[in-house]
Amino acid sequence: MRILLLLIIWGFTVSIMPEPNVRPVFGVRVSIGANSQINTYVCCLNNGRVLSQKKIMDEKSFIKIVSGQWPSIYNPKRINYFEENNIDCGIAKDPETLIETTYCIPFDSLWKIRFATYPFNTRIEEGWSNKLHKPSLKQEKYLYDRYNVGEVDANFFMDSSFWRILHDVTDNDWIRSYKALRD
Repeated sequence: MRILLLLIIWGFTVSIMPEPNVRPVFGVRVSIGANSQINTYVCCLNNGRVLSQKKIMDEKSFIKIVSGQWPSIYNPKRINYFEENNIDCGIAKDPETLIETTYCIPFDSLWKIRFATYPFNTRIEEGWSNKLHKPSLKQEKYLYDRYNVGEVDANFFMDSSFWRILHDVTDNDWIRSYKALRD
């Protein structure tokens, strides 16, 4: 009898408790990782308490999921989050070959936050960092204050910070201000 009463109370309690509002969280870390990739991309689910279902992925897969091109647990409604956040990223189809390719203008500039020059010998290009392989102390403090990123090569720009950094790296005024942060 007690067990039946406990089951009824448990069932009633569970039925009136709202399900947690699960939402996707996307992020990027600027650090040389697997396969000599400069950026590492992550998708998670946030249930209001913790981030779960963390998955590291390559740039192409990440763009396809975040743009809604591919169905996934991180984007089951196939929303184009890039479009929602006014970020120039997505899938382009060549009109002649009909081959689809991914693109993301801001992703191509993220390395500049961390490096003074492009970290591989494949191209000669200058970054925005005031030190060779990491931001200056003032730049690091700025990244922490604005994006909650303590170490650019160890922490991810997550959630709203992810969208903010993608906007910022395409803003010429932001770039000038970031480069001017010298010790």
